[in-house]
Amino acid sequence: MKSKLRCVIIDDEKHAITLLTGYIATIPLLELVKTFTDPIKALSNIYSEDKIDIIFLDIEMPHIDGIELATQLKSKSKAIIFTSAYQQYTIDAFDLRVTQFLVKPIKLSKFTKVLMDVIDVDFADTEKGGKNIVFIKTGEKGKLTRVHKQDILYFEGAKNYVNMVTTQCEQLVYLTLKEVEELLCSDLFYRVHRSHVINAKKIEKIVGNTINLGSGYQVQMGNFYKDGLIKFLEEKTLMSGRT
Repeated sequence: MKSKLRCVIIDDEKHAITLLTGYIATIPLLELVKTFTDPIKALSNIYSEDKIDIIFLDIEMPHIDGIELATQLKSKSKAIIFTSAYQQYTIDAFDLRVTQFLVKPIKLSKFTKVLMDVIDVDFADTEKGGKNIVFIKTGEKGKLTRVHKQDILYFEGAKNYVNMVTTQCEQLVYLTLKEVEELLCSDLFYRVHRSHVINAKKIEKIVGNTINLGSGYQVQMGNFYKDGLIKFLEEKTLMSGRT
């Protein structure tokens, strides 16, 4: 099984290719194998043998536009992502069953979210499936670090950053605790204190307001946040029906 998703960029604007090339480089899961500024050359130089996973395809290009090009390239790639400054093409993208649509100017945060959505839908049958993976901006400038959600124990607030504690290490992450809560809190992560968001599946026991996450890690639970976590735990608790 391939360790990376193989990507192609087709865009008649070199600066757009440069931007996407940089974004792809930040995500270890992706590998850029070809770029084209000429759509005709792209059509004649992308082969089934290339085993392309994702094509990033501009729409307004000379000689042949991205809409027509997509119809001819669908069989040579598992996913096509349109990139365009013109949102009116989203209907055409839907009709072609193009996987996603990125509106220019493209921000890294939006690029990353769309990639995770694509991986979830089009590559869910592989170990690369994105539902259990997040990409997080850590200390190295311009780089994103892939983290498996199940490895995270908790996040601890540290002013404009959070300290992410995993089963392997601790890292400062360029997020606030509020952003962590908005992005990750679901049936897996819970805010339990003004300073902590925890992975609820790592809870080994609770004594009073002290949550034991195993491996010697403990987090205090604030009374304000207690009800939500207790409700979650009640749903997972085996209880006798006897009175």
